[in-house]
Amino acid sequence: MGLFDFLFGKKKEAESEAESSCILGVINVIGVDDNATDLIIEGFVQGTLKVGDELVVTKISCLSKTPVKTVISSIYVYEEEVQETSEIVVKVKVKDGNKLGIYKGTMLHSENVTDTQVYHAYRFTMDIAFVKQQDGILTEEDREKLAASDISEIWSLYWKAHLEEFERVKEIELKVDQRRRDFFNLIREKLFLLDDIYVIYSPITNEPHLFATALLDGNKGITVSHSRVYLVPSSYMHYRKDLYRNDKRAEFKRIENGPEKDGIRNFLRDLFIYDGVEAIQYFTEDTFIFAKELMDLPNYEGVDEAEIPVTNPELMKFLHLSSQSNGIEDKEQKQIGNAYFYIFARFTKTAKFIAPIRLHGYDQLLEDNPQTDTEPNIPFNLAIQQGKTKEKAVQVYTDWKRLRKHFGEEYKGLVVTLDELIKDYDVVINPGEYPIAELMTEEFFNAVD
Repeated sequence: MGLFDFLFGKKKEAESEAESSCILGVINVIGVDDNATDLIIEGFVQGTLKVGDELVVTKISCLSKTPVKTVISSIYVYEEEVQETSEIVVKVKVKDGNKLGIYKGTMLHSENVTDTQVYHAYRFTMDIAFVKQQDGILTEEDREKLAASDISEIWSLYWKAHLEEFERVKEIELKVDQRRRDFFNLIREKLFLLDDIYVIYSPITNEPHLFATALLDGNKGITVSHSRVYLVPSSYMHYRKDLYRNDKRAEFKRIENGPEKDGIRNFLRDLFIYDGVEAIQYFTEDTFIFAKELMDLPNYEGVDEAEIPVTNPELMKFLHLSSQSNGIEDKEQKQIGNAYFYIFARFTKTAKFIAPIRLHGYDQLLEDNPQTDTEPNIPFNLAIQQGKTKEKAVQVYTDWKRLRKHFGEEYKGLVVTLDELIKDYDVVINPGEYPIAELMTEEFFNAVD
């Protein structure tokens, strides 16, 4: 079976010549023709390519509402001009190709092939162009033309090609690590310039789904991997939606980057600071980039504890993971979910929270005592709701970001620990519109060792 048959299935014998399919993946751009409009490219033909074929020009990493087409003016195999060829590396002249912005990885194909067929051929093309021919070294033109998703694909192909040697040859390990740093730095630069990005959310928590793997180790406890969120470029959404179509525990939400190009950065920064997210997975399974490789995060070394804003990333990480496990029927996954909740509960024993409070007469007291260094004794009200085991429950938040979502600027914040409240009140952590809110009772709080 030929490569085209493997990718696309054997063609029916009765298929007419007019229905034949072709995909040409660009592995090199040689230059422009003498007339400065036609482009000469090198690529691998899958199917049958003929002079005069009209092909769609597809850049996988770019969305195009209106298909752009071009015509193959001439074909060369081993420097000999031919009228038709199949399953081979060729040089072709593309009519007006110089105006189309064609670069390595661009796909030229007939209209009757599917998106999935084009995508598989694209990965094959990227493997030839950037892994086999260039050993993962990108030229300046490559770095300019390729999108972040293209680079993610190249890294995934490069990693798989060297995985076996990486584990046993030191020189290969050093080389692959260097490529990884180069690729990830370039992805970071391009990621923050995108117009938007899609993120997998959890319908259970209504927040980004945290992905992590966990291993239960008998009586010794649980080992949990770094947590990550999964980002998908807009141009790939029609592929990924098909994969998750029947998954009721995942949905996609669009994050706009905004006119200042700071939306994606700010979105991820909040996840790193407040939610215990430690990395992103950008499109491919092998593009796993840690927070510290993406941006500078607050460093409070040497800062007085009273000046450090309240955040609870580790607590939130395990609250996310445990909440996402709700409703899972698999026995082992249920056990893991219970372990996640237990770890969350342990964090509540020592964590600092913010209780929203409304002060009475604060502004007037400051006006009456403008020079005093003594903190005035000001009456205040806690945010209270109906309790479960006690008459009242106090509302507390894990960070200022969540508190400010539900309380206006007239509310201040009192930093508290749960043991200060739990004897007299039930406590609700992150109440409001959050499905991820959690109620703590004195009985449960005392039962956690």
